[in-house]
Amino acid sequence: VVYFYNPDIPGKENVQDRQSISQVKSTEYAAQGDHILTYQNTFDDVHSLTVMGGITTNYREFSLLEGERSELLDKIYFSVPNDNYDKWWLTALNSDGAKNQYDTDKNHQWRRFTMSYLLRGLYSYDNRYLLNGSFRRDGSSVFRGVGNTWENFYSFGTAWVVSEEDFMKEQRVIDYLKLKGSWGVLGTENTGRSVYPTYPELTSVGSAVFGPNENIIPGYTKIYNVQDLKWEKTYSWEAGIEINLLNQRLRIEPVYYNKRTKDIIVLLDSRGGAFNSLENLGDIENKGLELTALWNDKIGESGFTYSVGANLTSIKNKVLSLGRDEGDAIYEGMARTVAGYPIAYFYGYQVNGIYQNNEDIRQSEPNNVFAVKPGDLKFKDVNGDGKIDQDDRTMIGKPTPDYTYGLNVNLAYRGFDFGVDMMGVYGNEVYRDWDTSSFAQFNYLTKRMNRWNGEGTSNWEPILDPSRAINRAYSSYYIEDGSFFRLRNLQLGYTFPGSLLDKLYLKSLRIYANVQNLKTWHKNTGYTPEIGGSAVRSGIDGGTYPMPAIYTFGLNLTF
Repeated sequence: VVYFYNPDIPGKENVQDRQSISQVKSTEYAAQGDHILTYQNTFDDVHSLTVMGGITTNYREFSLLEGERSELLDKIYFSVPNDNYDKWWLTALNSDGAKNQYDTDKNHQWRRFTMSYLLRGLYSYDNRYLLNGSFRRDGSSVFRGVGNTWENFYSFGTAWVVSEEDFMKEQRVIDYLKLKGSWGVLGTENTGRSVYPTYPELTSVGSAVFGPNENIIPGYTKIYNVQDLKWEKTYSWEAGIEINLLNQRLRIEPVYYNKRTKDIIVLLDSRGGAFNSLENLGDIENKGLELTALWNDKIGESGFTYSVGANLTSIKNKVLSLGRDEGDAIYEGMARTVAGYPIAYFYGYQVNGIYQNNEDIRQSEPNNVFAVKPGDLKFKDVNGDGKIDQDDRTMIGKPTPDYTYGLNVNLAYRGFDFGVDMMGVYGNEVYRDWDTSSFAQFNYLTKRMNRWNGEGTSNWEPILDPSRAINRAYSSYYIEDGSFFRLRNLQLGYTFPGSLLDKLYLKSLRIYANVQNLKTWHKNTGYTPEIGGSAVRSGIDGGTYPMPAIYTFGLNLTF
């Protein structure tokens, strides 16, 4: 029973005359089995062979039982109409028709099982020529309903350790040099929360009254989430170099990669729009260059050591096909996926200024989609047909960055250690979706102080009028730079010397302070530049909560 007190009214006022009790019981069970057999041998001192085979299993089970009972002391429900003939009545009443009490219950359970057969071989000749190959056959219960339970995956790799050749023995600059390449197929069964995606589900479509006894019968209908679903596969190949220089102080590894993912598992709105469904998309290609470098060194005999590492990855993303009709596209709001473009790119109108007056409207291309007035956004005639319509929508941004990079520095001196880890992305955009609401009458961004409020006052910030629908359309006005740089981790520690530990009967003692996500430099106006999503909808900022800064102080003891 809940009461509240109003200072203007003596006594207490009842808010809710309800007593309730509820109970929830959930159980999760997981079991994993790995049965691996490995054979290793060396022949004639130059041939090295390793063969590994095995079986792995993974089983997960979850069950939930929830119930609630409430007593409503003074609430009155209407009874079911008592007519002499049957009627279809949609009702929110309880199945027992009780006026003063009702019960609710819910149960949910699922099981998921995967099994894999593994085989892998590695061969080395004189530590110069390397070969490796692997094969696995994976099975998953999520594909059982459509007969796609099992799938085969394999890979092959080779390398040449050039630094082991005789012609490299005389030089002193290169300590280690390896040329390498690989090709393979990987699979995933990531269906998200859908544990039984290939089996029909039941969904409630309301209740109705049947027969002279006025029985309230709930109605259900089948949802076939998928007609066919299979493993998602990634075909990849890469070629690279590993090189160590200057007495192992400098390490550099450039790698070119090309990944082509087929049959991507994506949760989509159904064609009819009633229910979501899992589908396998077509082909998507990701390619680029990965570059890592590390420098390790010390300064004289002072005991001061340091290392500096950096990495850079370029990403070029392109949808090759969708596995649908040619030219067909997947729309998730302002996100569009179609062959020939980056996946889930932002699709809308390009802003070309603001209508300053009625004469400006008359001299501009007619807008056949929105009614326009002075102060509204002016869209660009992209296809040049002399009018503004839906055919002028185009790519206005993409959520996938062109580059991701990182930098880390580690210092150590006489027991003290310091480390800093930084990372960032460049070349992607964020869609400011939280700013599109027409109900934000107050608490606008400060940039809206520069809004259009008369001829010549602004050519980018539109009029402050929530009734202008054109200013909330998907357009480049809501596109922001998604690049950012983050101080991801910062740690300072001290390890006590052994002379002190002997007196304390300790083997080791270290104290440290650590900060995660200390600072992020970004250009978008939202709380965070890191916006998640799905494969076909990402980078759309609906008010995403930022990553918290975490401060940690610790003590490591070993007795």
